[in-house]
Amino acid sequence: MNAAARPRSSGADGEWHRLHPATPLLRGGIIGLAILGWAAVQLRDVWINAIVGDVVGRELPDDPASRFIASHLLWAIVAAIAIVAVFVGAGWLAWRMHEYRVTDELVEEREGILWRRHRRGRLDRVQGVNIERPLIARLVGAARLEVAMAGNDGNIRLSYLSSRTADELRRGILAAAAEVRRVPVAERPSTRFARSGTAERDEATRRPTLASRISTIAADLSAPELDVELATPTSLVEMHPGRLVAATALSLVRPLLLLVVIVVVIAALSRAWFAALIVIPAVIAVFGIGSRRILRSLRYSISETPDGIRVGYGLLSTANETLPASRIHAIQLDQPLLWRPFGWWSIRINRASRGGRDGAPGRPDTRILPVGTIEEARRVVALILPGWEEPAAFTISPPRARWLRWFSRRRNGFAIDGRVVALRRGALWRTLTLVPLARVQSVAIEDGPLTRALRLARVEVHTVEGVIRGHIGALDAADAVGLWRETEARALGAMS
Repeated sequence: MNAAARPRSSGADGEWHRLHPATPLLRGGIIGLAILGWAAVQLRDVWINAIVGDVVGRELPDDPASRFIASHLLWAIVAAIAIVAVFVGAGWLAWRMHEYRVTDELVEEREGILWRRHRRGRLDRVQGVNIERPLIARLVGAARLEVAMAGNDGNIRLSYLSSRTADELRRGILAAAAEVRRVPVAERPSTRFARSGTAERDEATRRPTLASRISTIAADLSAPELDVELATPTSLVEMHPGRLVAATALSLVRPLLLLVVIVVVIAALSRAWFAALIVIPAVIAVFGIGSRRILRSLRYSISETPDGIRVGYGLLSTANETLPASRIHAIQLDQPLLWRPFGWWSIRINRASRGGRDGAPGRPDTRILPVGTIEEARRVVALILPGWEEPAAFTISPPRARWLRWFSRRRNGFAIDGRVVALRRGALWRTLTLVPLARVQSVAIEDGPLTRALRLARVEVHTVEGVIRGHIGALDAADAVGLWRETEARALGAMS
């Protein structure tokens, strides 16, 4: 893509850009205002008395801060103004020093006042681009954009941009990343996204009015998670609220019952029945976890775009991410025991990128399908592995493996074709792990004294570190060696 083809207003133009003007307020200014408001309320009687005289019928608090304000009113006002000015000035200066740009080969971010930080991410290492819209940020038309990079703690996170800028910047980064991966470096033109002076003057003269800002924010609040310009208007999976609530409740029944049993047993043995009251906060905590899961998964949508798989979710605070299918390293379908009567499944994935430096809230979600029917799960898998078909038969554990797999021997097995290693486990809690051969990093076989005596072995297919581990145990030793050799050979062929 040359400079003319790249959207000029997306920020992917090789120039340095600043974040949304409300960034200082969204990144901590609200907390500072809350603290100042609390302090003002706590000392309101002292301020009123110092300014307009004694407060009729009301005694002033007797503490050092109150006495200082009452006797040094001028200095107290100066100190309060100075504190506010320091906070406002530091926030403004941090915003001025925080910039980003997208060049032909890099996504760059630089920030810091005293200690400067300059982060660079190569476009050919982009794993996806995620956009989060927390509730407070949505009220001012802002969003958080995170460029997921390969490696640990390598993500570039821009908090915050205007919603429209975030959408356009995501489009520009994904288009540039696709071109970098497609065109060799030696054949790539060395353009630098030159911008005409006319375009810059035109953008500088556009100043949105208050009415247009309000209209834009209202449109952002009501807009769907899928971008109709890039994705089909309808999602491949329709998330029914009743099914989501029921599935979440059933998934939390097991840990809640286990906790209740443990607490009751401890209370009975110690004869301290008041200890059972600990169940109440535990139930409240479980209810809170379930509520967060439900609110996070409402308005769920998934669709295919030219840049990859677009997943959107969230009711109050929303998020959507664009994930190229080639950057998914493992897929796992899970079906808990209590979901089996309804035929529900969930899907998780492993990706090369890890959480951003801002901590857990910035970590991309690994569950690409919270709950769905088997047909919906197949449609999601087809997005990641187009044209792949489920194996007709699996090589399962031999009869002598029942000593290690009492219930699940017949469901414990593997299948391999030219594209994917499929590992199936579990009779009560069923899982199916799919590892694309092109993403296999290594494969290992192991056995111990007990498995060696039973002529059994375990095989593990290694991918990037994540929530999914591609392993299968209690296999016949000869079958395990065959899986190990065939996976190694086919993986080398798939990567060549």
